[in-house]
Amino acid sequence: MKSLADEQTAQVSPDLPLRANLSARENIALIPLYQKHFDAAEASRQAQALLEQLGFASIADKRDPDMNPSERFAAKLARALILRRPRLVIERPGAMLYDIHYPVFLRGLAARYEGKPEKWEVFDFDWNRPLYS
Repeated sequence: MKSLADEQTAQVSPDLPLRANLSARENIALIPLYQKHFDAAEASRQAQALLEQLGFASIADKRDPDMNPSERFAAKLARALILRRPRLVIERPGAMLYDIHYPVFLRGLAARYEGKPEKWEVFDFDWNRPLYS
């Protein structure tokens, strides 16, 4: 499958896993640490602030194997959002959020987030289209 990501797009996808040996905060902090060259303390602070804004501060120290699907998705979403790109693509959310009514969950996360991206797009299977009406 061709990636939907580019320099203007951040992506959340089942094909982009978290690093299992790192906590949620550490997975998110990798972005500012290595791509934006912040020091470890600042990268960790930014990651924690983003988790708090999304309402998932409690997962900061959890590793991927210890998270439920919603928590894992929130960590992946925060990792994408910390890129601060104008477009966010969420690919096949049902494959990641199989334990909840995810359209409502996604709307709730979007409402909590302040800042870029202005454009959130969901790419899902055609048969799930009625879920987004």
